[in-house]
Amino acid sequence: MKKLTMIATAAMAFSLFASATLSNPAAAAAKTSADFTDLSNTNAALKAKIDAMLAEGIFDGVSDNSFGINQNMTRAQFAKVATLIYDIKVDPTVKVSSFSDVHADDAANGWAIPYIEAAKKAGLIDGVTNTTFVPGDSVTTGQLDTLLLKGLGKKVSTTGSPWYSDAVKQASDLGIHPTGKTGEQLAIRADLVQSSYTAQQAFDKQNLVSITKAAAASDTKSVQVTLNRSVDTTKATLVLKNGTTVVPTKAVWSTDAQSVTLTADLALAAGDYTVTLGGLDASAIQTGTANFKVAAATNDSGNISIVGTYTLAAVLDSGLTDAATGSNGLADKATAEDPTLSKFAKEIEIKVKDASGDTIAVPGIIQSVHSSDPSIVKAGLNATTHRGYVLGNKVGTADVSVIVQIGNGDAKQLHVTVTVTKDSITAKEIKAGTTTIDKTLALVGSNYESTFDAYTAMDLSITDNYGITYKNSEIPKYNFALGTLFITNDVKGNAADGAVGTVTVTNGSVHVVGNVTYFELTAVTASGQKVTSYVNLKR
Repeated sequence: MKKLTMIATAAMAFSLFASATLSNPAAAAAKTSADFTDLSNTNAALKAKIDAMLAEGIFDGVSDNSFGINQNMTRAQFAKVATLIYDIKVDPTVKVSSFSDVHADDAANGWAIPYIEAAKKAGLIDGVTNTTFVPGDSVTTGQLDTLLLKGLGKKVSTTGSPWYSDAVKQASDLGIHPTGKTGEQLAIRADLVQSSYTAQQAFDKQNLVSITKAAAASDTKSVQVTLNRSVDTTKATLVLKNGTTVVPTKAVWSTDAQSVTLTADLALAAGDYTVTLGGLDASAIQTGTANFKVAAATNDSGNISIVGTYTLAAVLDSGLTDAATGSNGLADKATAEDPTLSKFAKEIEIKVKDASGDTIAVPGIIQSVHSSDPSIVKAGLNATTHRGYVLGNKVGTADVSVIVQIGNGDAKQLHVTVTVTKDSITAKEIKAGTTTIDKTLALVGSNYESTFDAYTAMDLSITDNYGITYKNSEIPKYNFALGTLFITNDVKGNAADGAVGTVTVTNGSVHVVGNVTYFELTAVTASGQKVTSYVNLKR
């Protein structure tokens, strides 16, 4: 069967369920695995899962004394399983299906209408076509994986070969994929029990509440606490302690109820702190505590200090980065707006006095960096190199706090004021490291040609009015701000070879065609600075 037939959409992944006769499960009495004769030789671990899902009404037998452990699972049966394991709201009063092939008077599948409609409304499954659901068809394990992952909020790619390879890999990593089966094999009810049970456990776990992060702000008067999911803010409480001492705070929740700012009356003293989540049912909390440290805040901590001035352009609020399209050699918007990647950002320079009293630069010792107002200054940390960066957003000033640590020594907190101005970025100075360029023409067809990159051939560097230097290949990436272009002059050829050839420059790429032995290549910035290199060509 072709992939197109099996999964034209995520929902069509259910188009291969095999038919299984089933009386209305909703009306069946609660049973255990001991009531079904075909489970007598089933291993204890699988029986325990069956019992758990029977008790929750997620599964039923195919008859009074048969569970149908080795039968294929129908689309109708799975619609019920999917809605129940993922807590999808089901309206039992729904008696009319949106699909033409599902009818309330169908003894085998009519009972499933509320589940099918609920699963469809939740965006979990759909019909094989716009009008048909085919409730009695069977499913492959690859299709089973795809829909169970979808219910867990996972993104699954179907562009690989085979189409289900990504689904099988993700499901296997989560323990959902049926053991020992390939993606094209049909799933039986035993597979569905195992997979659905594991998927439900993962779903329940990811819906538990955890504190994912707690950290003091740069003013050390407030603490930002982040949760993995939203909570009922009328019930949730957070207690801040310094050691065993409770620190009174005022809590202000975010609009999405997934983070809260705890503000104390006074700056927090240096020490070890704990935040504890309470007020909710204990069974709904997975990780209810988080620890963090507050270091003494100084602008110069002993022999360690921040040096340099930090004045930046408002590159985000000004709309400048909208021109970072990622095409024609330009940086993309995400890169231009990332403090750890953007050339518009400045690295926070840390200097330390050595034993002799000399000041030396020491990179790679920053543990964290925070901006008091990210809407003005964005701060970022490269966690691999331990270097910190700041990037201007909108006009204003912000305090940036930096935690540094050398070796196994105590962490130190430093501060620096960063100013963001409305002045646009302009080139203040342009230099060419190479003023004489020698190139060789190659015979291409009937013409001699040469192509080279002007930025690297000239070894260009541009320093802007904020003191940031862009070199060689960095210049074209940020040319939407620098506005550099190239002019050619005094193009010469060999008189004995006839008419002089042509030199064109497009996006910094120089293309020479024909009889050219020499020309002047001039780089010009938008602010008027110029630099020229002299190009010699030979065959």
